[in-house]
Amino acid sequence: MNSSRLRVFVQFGFLGFLTWLGYRHQVLGGGPEGVPPVDALCPFGGLESLYSVLASGEWLRRLAPSAMVLLFVLVAMTLLFGRVFCGWICPLGTLGEWTSRAGARLGIRKRELHVRVDAALRWLKYVVLVLIIAATWKAGTLVWRSYDPWVAWMHLSAGWDGFAESPWSFFSLFVLVIGLSLFIERFWCRYLCPLGAFLAPLQKIGLVKVRRSDEECIQCHRCGQVCPVRLDPEAKKVETSAECIACGRCVEACPEETALFFGTKTLKTKVITVGALAMMLYSGGYGLARATGYWQTYASPSISSDGNPTEAQLYGWMTLENVSKTLEVSVEEILAAGSLPDDFPRDVPLKKIEGVNDEELLEKIKTSLESNIKSAPASLTPPNPDEIKGSMTMQEISKTWNLEGVKVFETAGWPADTRQDVPLKTLEGELGKSVTDIREAVKKLSK
Repeated sequence: MNSSRLRVFVQFGFLGFLTWLGYRHQVLGGGPEGVPPVDALCPFGGLESLYSVLASGEWLRRLAPSAMVLLFVLVAMTLLFGRVFCGWICPLGTLGEWTSRAGARLGIRKRELHVRVDAALRWLKYVVLVLIIAATWKAGTLVWRSYDPWVAWMHLSAGWDGFAESPWSFFSLFVLVIGLSLFIERFWCRYLCPLGAFLAPLQKIGLVKVRRSDEECIQCHRCGQVCPVRLDPEAKKVETSAECIACGRCVEACPEETALFFGTKTLKTKVITVGALAMMLYSGGYGLARATGYWQTYASPSISSDGNPTEAQLYGWMTLENVSKTLEVSVEEILAAGSLPDDFPRDVPLKKIEGVNDEELLEKIKTSLESNIKSAPASLTPPNPDEIKGSMTMQEISKTWNLEGVKVFETAGWPADTRQDVPLKTLEGELGKSVTDIREAVKKLSK
């Protein structure tokens, strides 16, 4: 098998396998007996949850240790072999590349932006990365999920329900990833991908790079013509651009076997070798994580130090019995907290019960139980205001810190008549405000 065939096999192998997992997740749900959600299988999720894990030991909702494992493996792979993930593995990269090839077969003329416009737009993905990470770490929730094209792809089998849940992610998928790739190959990868922006600096300092021999090069320009991200390896001895995705197409197109190659300062190697070693590292990292117990595709439920349930504990794959066991309260208390009838199914995953919005129900149960817990021990010292999360309501905050909700809103610069029974993360989107304002207001009023 040559390198080109190996890369195609890897590309569609990952795309097909993950697509199958997405379908099975819709059928079976998540949790220990189900199939991991898309978020737990994405290395970018490790970056999104990094602050939360380091600061509090808690995972953002839908994320799990598996995402962090993949992030670490991806960093190691990029430092050694370059952005092989982007050129060989990433499903969105595969969709963009092969959409472009299909467009060419259909006679759609390829276009390229002016070199200055292209250079300026390449910085946009870094802006996207910074905005996503800053907003996620501040809000304590996956703000990017509603716009993530990979979430849309993995929910295609959910049909209209999947589209209704996050229409902007479907816009990103069908317009920015697939649609625009008909005209500009890998449009998403070049200008918008946040994971690519994270990996780009690692590419620059990576060990293995595309290199050129002045003596062997015949200046045929083929390498630049086939580059999917518009680089020109012929113009330099070492391709140091952060944009290189290590796909190897330039090397494969070179008519002189030793003119263009992958390698280090002292070692030459073939495209197929780089690809094979990178795949071995990727699969080896996964295997090691499984063998050592670090590969967990859902965050194990745990009670926080103050006895209150945390947002990351409750999932749609849980039954009422699971929720009862996790929060250490009776099923009857769960029924009461959720305003549910006595004959409500107790052994069926909430996500599978027709007419039930599992996230809204779990939020209602959690809010009700937290209110009861917090209102009981009045002598307890209130927790640090920095622990205020977007999932909390002003009613909960008022009871926890013994403050008037209206006063908190006014101090934070929010409208005084803002509803106090709605989660802050919902309100901040509607009002264009930040939960950080509430945290600072509570700190000020608590002094």
